[in-house]
This record gives sequence, structure tokens and C-alpha cells, in this order.
Amino acid sequence: MTGTNASTPQNNIKKRAQPVTLIHHAAQSEHGRPPSSLSALEHCLMAGAAVVEIDVLPLADGSFVLLHEQNLDEETDGTGKAPHMRRDQVQDLHYRVNGQVTEEKVGFLESALELLAAYPHTKRLQLDFKPYTPLTPTNLKRLLEMIAPVKTRVQITSVADWVVRLLARTDLSLALGFDPLLYLDLTRDEARPAAAPPFRIGAYGLLDDHPLSAYRWGTLSEYFAARAETLLYQVPQGIDWFIRAEVLQKALEAGFDWIDFLHQAGSKVDGWTIDVRQTDQVELAQTLIAHGVDALTTDTPSQLAKLLPVETIV
Repeated sequence: MTGTNASTPQNNIKKRAQPVTLIHHAAQSEHGRPPSSLSALEHCLMAGAAVVEIDVLPLADGSFVLLHEQNLDEETDGTGKAPHMRRDQVQDLHYRVNGQVTEEKVGFLESALELLAAYPHTKRLQLDFKPYTPLTPTNLKRLLEMIAPVKTRVQITSVADWVVRLLARTDLSLALGFDPLLYLDLTRDEARPAAAPPFRIGAYGLLDDHPLSAYRWGTLSEYFAARAETLLYQVPQGIDWFIRAEVLQKALEAGFDWIDFLHQAGSKVDGWTIDVRQTDQVELAQTLIAHGVDALTTDTPSQLAKLLPVETIV
């Protein structure tokens, strides 16, 4: 649904060529249901959400479960590594929320796609693929068959550039997106998964394993420009990009506009993940909007829409 900020006078709403799309991160919309669960997705769809993102994790038998983490005990009442499991080993597990086991069983992709088909007003369902298991030819075929009835309303995104390239080679008509998280990120206070790259803090203070970060050879702006160019050629041209909002902000502060760079390359840009309950997040969103960001992935879409002085698609 398209809306304007109810808290801002109408004459203060800034006009853009296109409204800012607010993507419901993990089907969250201040409802308290398990992230990426079928109940969370249905809640968003029933509420009229335009674009919803959910996490999809391939299992060992080619099934696709709606989970974010590979360790089952982080999100469910199960144990073990999800990518090593078959459907029959996880289908009776229940989601956890804030450590507490819920009554809801884990969901699977085909059920999410059935929900999407039942709500034709929803513009797009974003399937964020986790890179724990490669897409084998059999799994790829099953995936494409599964999404075929609603393909025009599905976008597949991933931090795994190899998955994005494979999907593009297989079907040029697929809507795709890439997140460079495994190649460039900020150092952060919270613990990072031990097996998740980048593993090294480079000379410019960012997590980056690329040789361009091995020593300081230029300004931070020049470094960002060089890294943006190398990353650009890792995935098909013109697809959407999903970049941590704070990384986009750091690049802007250094003097490099990554949003404009990607626009010049024919791509749209999303900044993730905005949560208005956290300090300075609204200001961060406004900064990115001022520089032309196309979308913002958010845990608090309704609240964020009310605080932004621009038209939004929620």
C-alpha cells in the first residue's frame, strides 16, 4: 500500500520520482510472531504489505525451510545443522522467539508461495537464500518449478554471488538481488559467526579479505569506489543491491556515494535493516533517502512510514 507520513503535514511531504519502498524484514511488522514464519507472512499479507522478505534455507533433500540460521537450536526446539537435515527431520520442530519455544511449527517455501498466490495485491515476496548448501541441478529445478506460478511476484536475493549468477544463467527473467555482506562489512560489537567471511579487518578498518584492503594506498573514498567496482562485476548487471545501511552511510561520510554509483550501473538499492526502536535509525534512513535510496528493509515498517517525510510503499 502507498502512503504518506501521517505525522507530517501534507505540504511537508517531499516528492520523489518514486516512493520509497519499505520492505518487511523477515515478515516482521510489530506483531511478535516468529520471523519468516508462515503466520508472520500471512499477517503481513492480510495487512496489505506490498513487499515482504523471508529467509529460505535449503535442506539436504532439496526441501526449502523458512529459517535464517543453520544451527537449529538458535531458532527452533531442534538441534544440529539444518543444511544436513531432511524435511522429515525438521518438519515437526517449533520456532523459538526470544529463546522461548512457540506452538508454531517451522514452515516451508511451498506454503509461503501458496500464501502469496492467495493475496494478489502483494507486489513482491523476497526470498533471501542462505548460502549454507549449494543449489544442485535437482534443487534448482525444484525451486524454479515451485515459484513458477507466482514468478513475476517473487525476487530471489542472496549474499552468495555464486547463487545469484547461477540463477541468472538459468532464467534471465528472474528478479534477483545481491547483498555483499560476505565481502565487505563494518566491524561490530556483536559476535559474528565464526565461519562467516570476511575474516580480516583490512587497512581501512572494515571487514574485507580483498587485496585492495591489505594496505592503505589511497583515501577511504577511493577505497570504497574501488571495492564497489570490483563487487559490481561479481553479479549480473542491473539487479537490485541490498547493502547494510551503516555501510552505505560510512561510504557517504567518506565521500563516495555508493547509491548513485549503483544507479549509474542500472541497479536499485536497498539499505537494511532499519529499526526505529534503535538510536539514530530514523536519521540514518533519512540520510539514505536524501541520497536516493530506492528501498529500506525494516523491522518496523508501519512506524518508520509515519516518521519519514516522503511517500512510501508499505
